[in-house]
Amino acid sequence: MKKILELIEERKQKFAELPLFQFMQDKSIDPQQRLAWVPCVVPLVMGFGELNRYDLRREPTEDKIQQLINRHTYHDDHHWIWFLEDLEKLGFDHCITFSDAMRFFWGDATRKSRQICHQIALYSFKAEPIVVLAGIEAIEATGNAAFQQISEVVEELQQITQQEYRYFGRHHLQVETGHSMGTDEIETVLEAFDLSPEQHQQAIEIVEMVFQVFTDAMNEAMDYAKMQSIEHPFTTTRLGKTPAMIA
Repeated sequence: MKKILELIEERKQKFAELPLFQFMQDKSIDPQQRLAWVPCVVPLVMGFGELNRYDLRREPTEDKIQQLINRHTYHDDHHWIWFLEDLEKLGFDHCITFSDAMRFFWGDATRKSRQICHQIALYSFKAEPIVVLAGIEAIEATGNAAFQQISEVVEELQQITQQEYRYFGRHHLQVETGHSMGTDEIETVLEAFDLSPEQHQQAIEIVEMVFQVFTDAMNEAMDYAKMQSIEHPFTTTRLGKTPAMIA
């Protein structure tokens, strides 16, 4: 498993260099403008709770690794509550009708974001727990890389608004350690697992898949952010350029 963890770290470093994160580091841009992409990840965030509850969690079980996974899912299945709080504080509650919201969230602007939970569930459905755990470690690595940079933008915004943002700020970063179970010690535990050649290959595949779908979604969010303004969120929808619905 040690080689899988090394692969995850390698992919994490590359993930952290995506254009979206470089955009968020540009302090010449208003911090709220640097968060203009937030609506794009709604399908991911809201779907992530269900991914943990219904796809990754398997109860009852006597499998020790699955027990670790189950414990982790209880840790990760409620973060969407913080996200909804932040959406309101960021002003997204007052700029779009319900019908336009449905067109947006099932339209082209969020296509890649919607695919993340589907793809992870698909890969995990028949996978052995140790392979699923490798995928979870990859997911946690993407979250840690992202929130390290997002939280810096939010700290700037908090100085302006005097509001706390639990999902995008330090509160969430503190629980997104980059490892399952929320602790670095889990890496030592994981390194002790020996993978068969087949498990090793499957673990590589799920890790690569996780980083690919998250990369695609972050690039999609960057494309969206380029077209938005903090004064007029959901500009493409408001101008009548509503993204095509999925048939």
